[in-house]
Amino acid sequence: MWWIALAVCIVLLALYKSPARLFLQRPLSYLMIPAIVLLSLAWNLRAHLPSAATEGWVDLSFHFFGSSLLVAMFGLWPALVILFFVAMVGIFIVSGNLTEAATHYIFAGVLPGLVACLVMDMIRRFMPKHLFILILGNGYMAAFSGTFVCGMLIYAIQQLFGLQSLSTVDPVGWIMALIILSFSEGSMSGMLLSIFLIYRPNWVPTYDEKAYLGNKIAEQSK
Repeated sequence: MWWIALAVCIVLLALYKSPARLFLQRPLSYLMIPAIVLLSLAWNLRAHLPSAATEGWVDLSFHFFGSSLLVAMFGLWPALVILFFVAMVGIFIVSGNLTEAATHYIFAGVLPGLVACLVMDMIRRFMPKHLFILILGNGYMAAFSGTFVCGMLIYAIQQLFGLQSLSTVDPVGWIMALIILSFSEGSMSGMLLSIFLIYRPNWVPTYDEKAYLGNKIAEQSK
């Protein structure tokens, strides 16, 4: 019950922080529904690791979370709103368990999104404005960090409170599996973000073309 209440509070805060007009404007107005549908499918297309606890609190399996990618595209608060509907469609409708949907929303959506947002903010503050750094940082590093940090947090909480383990009682083997999953998430997010930035930059409202390509645009205009 506490997980459900926490998830509702988070999404209400995200709705309050996100301007209502943002969801009525392009590109979010026509990308929100496809994003919910595709990520709902991705959350259910899983390849479980050997001896994984598939009936656990939050299982460890190969599937695309997408929380970091949504943060890189639309910002933190709109991403958290979208991820709430992803949890409702992808978890609650399939399993019928509202608590499971709430825990997935928090641990597979909110926490990775927060970590990814922090990584992106550090890159924006301390790294030079370069398109390659944007793709590598916001696409790859943010997704890798979000998945790994939150995976370790989930494992620590489960072990601390004696809950069912995500995968194995061997922490070394579990960490190695988590690293593989983090690489997978980072690679997928980086690849998709680079495709969007190259072919559909208007799909990434957080991308400032003048900041990253200002000099090249000025040279071409001369």
